[in-house]
Amino acid sequence: MNKSDQSAAWVPALLQVSDPLFPTGAYAHSMGLEQWAATCGYTSGDDLVKFFQRHAGPALARLELPYLRFVRDAIVAEDWSAVLELDTEIDAWKWASEIREASISQGRGRLRLLKKLWKSSPEIETYAGAFASGKARGHHLVVAALQFELLKVPDEAGLMTYGYQSLANYVSASIKLLRISPESAQLALADGLERLDGWVAASKSVQRESAGWFAPAFDISSARHATAFSRLFIS
Repeated sequence: MNKSDQSAAWVPALLQVSDPLFPTGAYAHSMGLEQWAATCGYTSGDDLVKFFQRHAGPALARLELPYLRFVRDAIVAEDWSAVLELDTEIDAWKWASEIREASISQGRGRLRLLKKLWKSSPEIETYAGAFASGKARGHHLVVAALQFELLKVPDEAGLMTYGYQSLANYVSASIKLLRISPESAQLALADGLERLDGWVAASKSVQRESAGWFAPAFDISSARHATAFSRLFIS
């Protein structure tokens, strides 16, 4: 294997853990989109594009991607107390119970598979032990940061991958919720991906003391999902 091949040795494993076939349970969650789409009257791919521009993208830039960076930095430094503290902060930001539990459910599913695939990883064992003892919340973002460091995925690629997965989850849910065609969904995703580089770039300048995304209308809508008359998704 030459030097250029070695530098990309992380790609196959990243493709595996990022594939929709990787069983984290994401297919069962709309991550708040279901009730929000009903509240806003979303019916088209253009509406999904608007959602990306006004909520999903800024949330990535201001909250999710900065915290992904903070957690990975703490893992690199082997500062597990900081990892657990960040895990708790993420838990607090996701105050709507359905969004919070969806994140934990996906994190738990991803962690379980990572333990089976990489049995000898001390990082996974450390975090899994903290989760089993109730010291860690188990949020998906934290487990994602753990896997990116485990696979030695370059920082930029990790941020882009997490952003892609977040947008793709909404796209997958939108096909059922908005009853749009797969083609319309892909056009919306393409628009989001064109903007993803900008959201990733913006996230890099966000410091911990200023990280966060406050969207009370969306959060309240998400909280109402639990008592909705009918639902297609768990959250």
